[in-house]
Amino acid sequence: MITFNNAAEIVLSNSLKSEGEFVPLSEALGRVLAQPVYADRDMPPFDKSAVDGYACKAADIVGELKLLENIAAGFKPGKTVTAGCCSKIMTGAMLPEGADTIIMVEECEDSGTSVRFNGKSLKSNICYKGEDIREGDKVLETGTFIKPEQIAILASFGVTNVFVAKQKKIGILSTGDEIVEPDAIPTLVQIRNSNGWQLRAQALRAGAIVNYYGIASDSESSLREKLGKALNDNDIVILSGGVSMGDFDFVPAVLDEFGLKTLFNKVAVQPGKPSTFAVKYSQDGSAKKVVFALPGNPVSCFVQFELLIKPFLFKSMGGEAPGLKADLPFKSDYSRKHTERLALIPVKIDSDGSFSPVKYNGSAHITALNGANGIAEIPLGVGNFAAGEKVKVYILP
Repeated sequence: MITFNNAAEIVLSNSLKSEGEFVPLSEALGRVLAQPVYADRDMPPFDKSAVDGYACKAADIVGELKLLENIAAGFKPGKTVTAGCCSKIMTGAMLPEGADTIIMVEECEDSGTSVRFNGKSLKSNICYKGEDIREGDKVLETGTFIKPEQIAILASFGVTNVFVAKQKKIGILSTGDEIVEPDAIPTLVQIRNSNGWQLRAQALRAGAIVNYYGIASDSESSLREKLGKALNDNDIVILSGGVSMGDFDFVPAVLDEFGLKTLFNKVAVQPGKPSTFAVKYSQDGSAKKVVFALPGNPVSCFVQFELLIKPFLFKSMGGEAPGLKADLPFKSDYSRKHTERLALIPVKIDSDGSFSPVKYNGSAHITALNGANGIAEIPLGVGNFAAGEKVKVYILP
């Protein structure tokens, strides 16, 4: 059994190769940038007004100024500002030649033909050409996860076809005779398949192309058939169930049949101890296909995807998983009985930055996730925390 940190290192060291493709700007949201982006012009591209006001010479504002023209945003000024004159100017409009100051509308009296400054303070109120970005500057790095703010940057610099990492294909497969699909009426000894649909949603949210293969029954032949198809169609396969020590847990043997090398099958973490990671290598020694085989309990699946699989997925696309880890304090005292494993527990982060564990009865308690917005790392060997003591908390997106 290895530590969770060791498991994460093994997983990330076996990331898949990243390939790129062009997509329209309209389809770039949620993708990973596969090449840097450079500014094709200065930003701002010209000296412009930061306010609605009057463009003039600072030395002239003690007297009355003759009004020359009204400059709207998107139009080039037609007149040069000379001594004793000014031009009315809108926010974002180009500064006229000769002007070095803009007086805010709120600080002026405008008669229609002339303007007088009646304010108490004076600022230039000018955004100067290139003060944000110079032409040729790098504005986005390779590996950047594209969010709405990156879409704005791409649009600003005319990038209408974006070179991004190709999406990885993930196959989702659940196992077990005890589970049925959500549209079925379970018998007394059956439960509905939440894992498969939860993992499918997590993979979609992480930007993967997802194929769902349903449920493999507790037989080697069923698992072999479905896993074979999933491996053929996808880069990554995520199994849930069938990896513990039960009589019907065939996953390890079938992985071996398909030429996958199991790098670990037990992790000192709670939940998720019987998590398995297997790799099929190319002739050059690089990872070609990978399988994550997770425990059958839904909280285990959720946590292991967020903290183990998602970082792997994003590294395989040349980036880093979006998300934030922070050292946050317990809101009140906390204790646990079993300390032999790292615990990853669902928590509720409050507005004051402290957190509290949610009601949590174990890795099958799926409704515990409904009230959680974070996952706290409770270190191995530590059982008691006083209010205010800090641990690392992964803030859920």
